[in-house]
Amino acid sequence: MALSDEDPERIVGRTLTDDAVWITDGTELTRDQLIAHATPARKNVTASDMRIDDLLVDGRRFAARCCLSAQHRKLGHVVIDWLLIGEVAEDGRVRRIHQLGHTPVTDSETRE
Repeated sequence: MALSDEDPERIVGRTLTDDAVWITDGTELTRDQLIAHATPARKNVTASDMRIDDLLVDGRRFAARCCLSAQHRKLGHVVIDWLLIGEVAEDGRVRRIHQLGHTPVTDSETRE
């Protein structure tokens, strides 16, 4: 959503069910909050890459280990490792995600 010109509500509607539950680091986000997240992301993110390192699928359930790397106007280069556990609906849209994030410590931060 951060780098797209498409209406964020259409993106969310295409990828999440109407009753979707998205929990990030213990905080439940509503569909409206996910859609609203597009505005600051589009303002601040100039490039991004999501890498999926591991993916397990069991029927409609999945687990993934991912890494988000992004260029942020104010924060510079940001890296976040994610663990996701979720479920998709019969139509392939996401119904539930539990996501845990971790920002790795860089070499420069360990020297401070």
